[in-house]
Amino acid sequence: MFDNISWGEIFILTGMGITFIGRKDLPGASHELGRQLGRVVGFLKGGQQRLDKFAANNELTKLQNELRMGLRELDAIKTEMVVTSSAGMMG
Repeated sequence: MFDNISWGEIFILTGMGITFIGRKDLPGASHELGRQLGRVVGFLKGGQQRLDKFAANNELTKLQNELRMGLRELDAIKTEMVVTSSAGMMG
């Protein structure tokens, strides 16, 4: 996630944090920032899991519909064979 952040950027952000927030409040602010980022990441992961579950269910429904169509085709063939065989016995 933070692969493209260099050490220089981290030092600049730390220096700005010390300047604007102060040395005493910086650990608490960092903790709160980390906590909020964790919540955002958790929210995004939950959304991704819900989307994956939806996709899996949608794919399952698609497979069920294909199976039902195949069974209907087999039923139609069976009915046609019964009609054909009974017409052959009568004639």
